[in-house]
Amino acid sequence: MEAKYLILVNLIGAAVYYYYLWTANKGYGREDERVPYPRKYVSVVIAARNESNNIAELLVRLKNQNYPAELYEIILADDGSTDDTFDQAMRFAANWENLRVIRVKDREQAISKKKNALQQVIPLAKGEIILLTDADCLPGRGWISSMVGGFNENTDMVVGLSRTKDKNISRVFSAEWFEHFDFMAMYGVAGGLIIAGKYFSCSGQNLAYKKASWEKVGGFSRIMHIISGDDVNLMQLFRQAGMNIRFNQSPGSFTSTAVIDNWFSLINQRTRWASNTRYQLQLNPEFFVYLMSALVVTFLPWALLAYQWKLGISLLVLRVFLEMSFLQKVFKKFKEPDGLIKTYPVWFILQPAYMLIVGVSGLFGWFKWKK
Repeated sequence: MEAKYLILVNLIGAAVYYYYLWTANKGYGREDERVPYPRKYVSVVIAARNESNNIAELLVRLKNQNYPAELYEIILADDGSTDDTFDQAMRFAANWENLRVIRVKDREQAISKKKNALQQVIPLAKGEIILLTDADCLPGRGWISSMVGGFNENTDMVVGLSRTKDKNISRVFSAEWFEHFDFMAMYGVAGGLIIAGKYFSCSGQNLAYKKASWEKVGGFSRIMHIISGDDVNLMQLFRQAGMNIRFNQSPGSFTSTAVIDNWFSLINQRTRWASNTRYQLQLNPEFFVYLMSALVVTFLPWALLAYQWKLGISLLVLRVFLEMSFLQKVFKKFKEPDGLIKTYPVWFILQPAYMLIVGVSGLFGWFKWKK
């Protein structure tokens, strides 16, 4: 690439990226307005496979919610577990009528295992609102109440915050630390953009939508051929249908997810997420533009150092200043440890290699799904 084109791409990419960062920051300037909304019957849906180490604690948390017991049910879709996940859940169900345990069919024939599980059980749900989390996540006691409180008559989907359980920021070169910081950085941008009306990303670790809205877009039928993305790709179907999506800023709505304790598993997870990138140009071109701008600011200023080193350094310094300012605001809002922002420089240095590995692996589908 000639120097003049490299400079042009750098400047355009930076302008686009910082526009979205500014938009996300502006989103958090808005109050999380809530209007009175009648309590609805809720179906908490969980797809689980080989979660014997996690399922009991999750079910105990769900049983002890402060939402009226007569207004919610739990549907556990056992996706062919080979451990005692199903047996544990059945023992729990024997003493709790709110819990239904359903064995998923046709797993081996499905391209997307999780969407196959959800597609089978959501039609059986009695709730007006479908509330989802993963089997290795833990919600607070007020989770159902808070997530339902994020709806109003015009809301079709509510996105909740999820973060890792481990907040030990002293191990700055560990996979646990990197995952926690990276998770909060991604969610920080995604949440602010949702508030600002740009529906780019969400996570099935903490997500709710009206069953009628899910049915209106055809459930997962249009995206069953995509191996992952039961959350972000479904969000794009909602967006295409002109539906309203909100981000829940209430601390009571937050969930925590299990920590990934090694780099291989972390890279594998992020590669699985990145495999959706190829579909974003079709599902949401603007989201694709944002992703490309993030790649530009991550990689190209380094290449620019060989041609216009002053401009390259200026772009790198600008990125550090703007991202740190934004993330400091996000971390404070979501009550992260005060010292977390101090670990930004390590994340900044590791991110290019991490994004390159994840991006290339995701493009070619080099990841393993849960067996």
